[in-house]
Amino acid sequence: MKKNFIYIILGVAILGLLAWPKLKPNPNAPAPTASKKSMPTKVKTLLVEPQTSERRIETTGNIMADEEVVLYPETQGRIIQIYFIEGVQVKKGELLLKINDSELQAQLKKATATKKLKEDTENRNKTLLEKGAISNEVYDIAFTELSSINADIDLLKEQIRKTEIRAPFNGVIGLRNISEGSYVTPATRIAALQNINQIKIEFSVPERYANTIQKGNTVLFITEGNEKQLQAKIYGIEPKVDEVTRNVIMRAICNNPNQQILPGSFAKVSIVASTNTKAFMVPTQAIVPILKGQKVYVAQGDSVIERKVKTGVRKDNVIEVTEGLQAGDEVVVEGVMYLRQGAKIRR
Repeated sequence: MKKNFIYIILGVAILGLLAWPKLKPNPNAPAPTASKKSMPTKVKTLLVEPQTSERRIETTGNIMADEEVVLYPETQGRIIQIYFIEGVQVKKGELLLKINDSELQAQLKKATATKKLKEDTENRNKTLLEKGAISNEVYDIAFTELSSINADIDLLKEQIRKTEIRAPFNGVIGLRNISEGSYVTPATRIAALQNINQIKIEFSVPERYANTIQKGNTVLFITEGNEKQLQAKIYGIEPKVDEVTRNVIMRAICNNPNQQILPGSFAKVSIVASTNTKAFMVPTQAIVPILKGQKVYVAQGDSVIERKVKTGVRKDNVIEVTEGLQAGDEVVVEGVMYLRQGAKIRR
């Protein structure tokens, strides 16, 4: 046991002798030099000045005719004449279609002849009543019969009017669904009539923007197949929020002189919700995200300071800073990732 202990001591001593040259300082080794002074970071800056910024709402909508109606008969019968050509402009009051009214015309002719007889009787009884030759009851019967025949004539004229379909407004009439000789009922669709000299755009916006948009505001829109941006004016706003979509429905109107924009088209809509004439716009790369918000670096002499900011509208490659900057601040826009509070810079 004592012999083994001696061997262990000798082993430790040998290892110590071998390690000593490495642990001993080398008198010929060069002395350590001081660390180089950090160089200023090269950056680019932007002088902040007030600009005009618009808050826009982007949404989609549908094109509608200014006025649109589907024409149906008010009575039943056989069509004897169609007066319109499909796809052409018609004027308000223009006769479009006629249903057979020969039976009604015969009844009207008979009622008109009866009216003449009733008028003669009423006039004669009126004269006799004035002379005291007849009683009031006899005259009242003649007067009532005349009033009754007049009511019958008015009813027949109204029934005859219902055998005609006339244009309720100026517009373009569409494709017809009937032919001459067809038997129609009030459920038979004749054709659609649309006024597209003006068109309407129906769209919806989230309820949080509802109070920022008013009647008269300008709406910009484009339609499929037509990249030209057009303007419309908001004329109506639904006075409630949709319970399912949480949106508010609005409509705008626009002139359509060449009738190139067709109802039913899909529209991309842009609305100016608000305008800020004193906005500070900076490139998006100048904004640095942090744990509880965002920050920028503002140059002061040959160094920078951190400034917490709040942002608003993002547009293309710039973003609006709503809080944290003042006119004249020099914001670092390139080299941001190499900076820290108080870092030295060169421009």
